[in-house]
Amino acid sequence: MHPARKLCLSLAMILAPAFAMAEPIATIKKLSGDVSIIRGADTLPASLGARVHQHDRISTSAQGRIGLLFDDDSRLAAGPGSSLSLSNYSYDRHTRTGAIDVQVDEGTVSVIAGRVAEHNPDALNVSYPAASAVAIRGNTFSVKVDNSKKEGND
Repeated sequence: MHPARKLCLSLAMILAPAFAMAEPIATIKKLSGDVSIIRGADTLPASLGARVHQHDRISTSAQGRIGLLFDDDSRLAAGPGSSLSLSNYSYDRHTRTGAIDVQVDEGTVSVIAGRVAEHNPDALNVSYPAASAVAIRGNTFSVKVDNSKKEGND
């Protein structure tokens, strides 16, 4: 194999994992109790000021709470016993366009839309089970998902 080709292939193999990592999208601004960030196969303790990444899962304990400030100034708060995924996030600071997709599996989550939803309210998508309680007021809403009646927990 030609030395230049070998060097390019080696560099690609070394740098590929760094490019495959999800980018940071939000900062932990409020935190209390036990909160975990699940990133791939790793479970990390949440810490004030830490950055969360696209595709992270967030899990709060029975006393845990977390508040996130996204790069577009959207805000998300998760209460005790919550589990959610930051499925997709994109934001272009110049055009102020992008998208946020959050999947709430359990618990209580409140969201205040930031710049991403200013010109396109459909750019903010929060998915949750059908039998959940939802409250919406302008660009602010809350969802409560109660999975206490899961199969086998009757």
